[in-house]
Amino acid sequence: MTELPGRGGDPEEARGDSDSAGVRLPAAARPPACALAVETSWSIGSVAIAIQGSVAARRFLVEPREHGARLVPAVAEVLEEAGAKPGDLDAVVAGAGPGSFTGVRTGAAVAKGLAAGLGVPLYATSSLAAAACAPEALEPGAQLPPEFPGEQESGLPPDGADQGDGALRLRYVLFDARGGRVYGACYDVGVSGPVEVMPAHGGTVVDVVNRRPPAGTAFVGEGAAVHEKLLRAAGHAVAPPPAGYAVADAVLRCCDWTPVDVAGWEPSYVRQWWPG
Repeated sequence: MTELPGRGGDPEEARGDSDSAGVRLPAAARPPACALAVETSWSIGSVAIAIQGSVAARRFLVEPREHGARLVPAVAEVLEEAGAKPGDLDAVVAGAGPGSFTGVRTGAAVAKGLAAGLGVPLYATSSLAAAACAPEALEPGAQLPPEFPGEQESGLPPDGADQGDGALRLRYVLFDARGGRVYGACYDVGVSGPVEVMPAHGGTVVDVVNRRPPAGTAFVGEGAAVHEKLLRAAGHAVAPPPAGYAVADAVLRCCDWTPVDVAGWEPSYVRQWWPG
């Protein structure tokens, strides 16, 4: 099981430190004893449950058009595998997007329904941040479905450690927004969680290159794969999956455990970046 790092201490002592590298995402409270995460921002959805801070079970949803039908059964399956009941849940965590409009909306609806129905807090994690630290969130040897893109062995060092030039620690996540556009953000992935180096934004891949990413940045994710030739021609590295692809394990790992309003919270989408 994968232990969720950097969550010790008093839940009231949330930190949001900033440094020269960028803005550190809050990482304050200890995880709830039993937390369920739902991530559906892209074509492969996932559900995971963490018991006492360690991921105990997960399921992948490999048919995009079946996310709505498969999500609730997948929740039941991970609960059963972990030996838990719905009433044991202390928290529900949703991948907040951006991503597929239908996928993100489906995941958000299920997460909000579970939190409201069970009377537990709802938390939200940026799907971009989760995608950045996916390799660290998945334990060594974690079984990814055959449908998962590209290479399943990423070669990324544990905890985002630098390999000399830092190319695998600085990760610029690009989600494909179709129509030649992307939604992205850049993170420094360290032992205590991702640090936002460049904030979330939309635009074209040319816009991204013109932002002058920090030296040693590796591009990751579906958008990076789609525009790999252009990115490499501009002198940038493109790292293979699972880096850049959000999974429920990473949604748990990156959660800052600050609850959102169940009734009022809405996820982020990329639809506004589509042409027209």
